Amino acid sequence: MFVVPATAERIPLGVKFLKKGFPVVLPTDTLYGICADALDYRAVERVFELKHRTPTKPVIVLIPRLSWLKEFFFLKEVPEAAKKLFLLDVPVSVLLKVEGFEWISRGSGKIAFRLVKGGFVREFLEAYGRPIVAPSANWEGFPPAKDAVHALFYFGNGVAVYYDGGRLEGPPSAVVEVSPEGKLKVLREGVLKGRLPLSEVGG
Repeated sequence: MFVVPATAERIPLGVKFLKKGFPVVLPTDTLYGICADALDYRAVERVFELKHRTPTKPVIVLIPRLSWLKEFFFLKEVPEAAKKLFLLDVPVSVLLKVEGFEWISRGSGKIAFRLVKGGFVREFLEAYGRPIVAPSANWEGFPPAKDAVHALFYFGNGVAVYYDGGRLEGPPSAVVEVSPEGKLKVLREGVLKGRLPLSEVGG
């Protein structure tokens, strides 16, 4: 188990462990997340175990490019409303209908994707080259970790690498469901509380 600064030089360490199926904790574009390869069923299950997460509760997937939706999740068409949500200048997790990937959707037939636009977590994703699940770094029902030490308290040796990116206390991402027809349903306002620009994206 390692606690290291969230710098580009340290990214290969986390990449090595993710490829072996071990979770890592990253400072994301919102909160600290406990992360695993989204396409590795056993790694995702390990995240559920460490978080004591309700088995039927889906997890958010982080991507650095919209092309990954087609490349990794075989989404042929993304509604224009979803594209506009992805490109907002604040973190929005967009819930889309998918086929398969039940270990992420937990049988709902939907996955919430978030396009990461910058910062350390985007660098990490580009270096890793595959999407990651990134639920908040905490036991279910407990406060999200505000720093790497707080996350270490929750998960201890269950996580291979903890990246220290300083203190994060911002709100979680907004979560908006987009139907194949482009209809919007707000599931969590998050960073957009009180100012969700639905009129700009459709619905």
